[in-house]
Amino acid sequence: MKIALTTIRSIFAIIAIVFIIYFIVSLISGLDKLACVAGLLLSAWIMCVSIKPIYANIKDLCFKTGFTHVLFVAVNVCFIIFAVYGVIVTGAIVISASQAPAENSTAVVLGAQVKPWGPSTILRGRINAAEKYLNENPDSYAVLTGGQGDDEPISEAQSMYETLEEKGIDSKRLYQEDKAVNTTENFEYSLQIIKENELNEDLAIVTDGFHQLRARIICMQLGIKQNVGAVNADTSFRYLPVFTVREWFALPYQVLFR
Repeated sequence: MKIALTTIRSIFAIIAIVFIIYFIVSLISGLDKLACVAGLLLSAWIMCVSIKPIYANIKDLCFKTGFTHVLFVAVNVCFIIFAVYGVIVTGAIVISASQAPAENSTAVVLGAQVKPWGPSTILRGRINAAEKYLNENPDSYAVLTGGQGDDEPISEAQSMYETLEEKGIDSKRLYQEDKAVNTTENFEYSLQIIKENELNEDLAIVTDGFHQLRARIICMQLGIKQNVGAVNADTSFRYLPVFTVREWFALPYQVLFR
């Protein structure tokens, strides 16, 4: 039993150290600061708890005064709650991302940043996923949704439209929604296009897997009762942990302050 516990602790410690390095690199690279710091702190806590001598020394040090004793317990409780919450939300994200759309559903392709030289890595992944879905469902149409930010040369919708055309997708199957500035507006404006053009109201949400749960919640908030399925982009591991942690914060905000 002791050997098994030691092995488990060692595995968790190694994983935590890997993620500490990952979140530090991601923070330096300019990815989402809140997600990077939260992931870094959680990983550091898991590492300390997993390495028994470190945890024991910290505990002994904190138990010397009443205040540090209470602080030690409070910090541990907060990290336990945060870790459990993260596991639950991540599980829900995986389940949402595994929901297949109905055949020939209308694809709603959610935008992402456009760089001066073209689609960002995230956006290109979504474009590739949309191309694959449209080729596999020849009777489906797509609404390409996303406005133009101050730092973008063209709208996200236009960038997706041009790239899909270059890939051989018939432009008659593509509709542009270029006013939205957030995910809720993506769906609100896309629904208008779908109804105005009498497209199939079953939806295939084309985005990254980490984004599918929030997208599904937004559909529920908008009263969408038709079939809603997920078409997932291939997300690079460089982005996956950071943006998954970001969703841990974005989801309650979406639910409470829609």
